[in-house]
Amino acid sequence: MKPGKTLWRWRRNPLRRPSDVLEAAALLVASALVVVGGPAVGVGSGLAAQDAFRQQRRERYPATAFLVDDAPERSPGAFAGNGGDNTVRAAIRWHDAQRSTHRGTTQVEAGRKAGSGITVWLDGTGRLAHEPLDPAGGAVAATMVGALAAVAWCAAVAGAVWGLRAWLRRRRAVQWERAWAKDGPRWGDGRW
Repeated sequence: MKPGKTLWRWRRNPLRRPSDVLEAAALLVASALVVVGGPAVGVGSGLAAQDAFRQQRRERYPATAFLVDDAPERSPGAFAGNGGDNTVRAAIRWHDAQRSTHRGTTQVEAGRKAGSGITVWLDGTGRLAHEPLDPAGGAVAATMVGALAAVAWCAAVAGAVWGLRAWLRRRRAVQWERAWAKDGPRWGDGRW
C-alpha cells in the first residue's frame, strides 16, 4: 500500500466529507486507546486482583467445624462409579476468633458422622469463606483477570468504533439518497 493512500482522509480533497475526517479521527483515537489503554487496563486490573487475593490471604483463617448431624451416605441422584465428587451438603457449627458459635452448611465427605471435625475457612467476620488462593495461584488468577480486562477493553473500543462507523455509513447513505433524489432526474433531461 502506498504511504499516501493511508492518509487520504486527512488530505485536502473536494470529495472529502466531514464524516471521512470524523471516521479517521475515531480510528486514530481508537488505535491509541487500544495500544495504550489495553495494557494499562490489563496491568491495573491484574494488580487490583493481586491485592484482593493478598487481602483474602491476610483476612481468612482456617478453623475446625463439627458436623451437627450424620452426613448422608451419598449425594442425591449420585450413582456408584460416576467418578464424580463424593461430597454432600451438611450442617456444621464452628467458633470464630472471638469464640462466638455459628451454624451453617458446607460440602463434606459423604458418610461422615455427627461430631466429626472438618477444616473450614472463615473470613474476618467469622463467616464461612472459600480457601484463599496461595501466592502462586493468586498470581496466575491475577494474570488471567488482567488479560481478560485488557481484551474486554479492546473489545469495547472496537465495538464503539464499529457502532460509529455503522452510524456514519447510514448517514452517508441517507445523504446520497437525498442528493440522488435532487439531481438524479436531471441526468435524463440533457442538462448534464
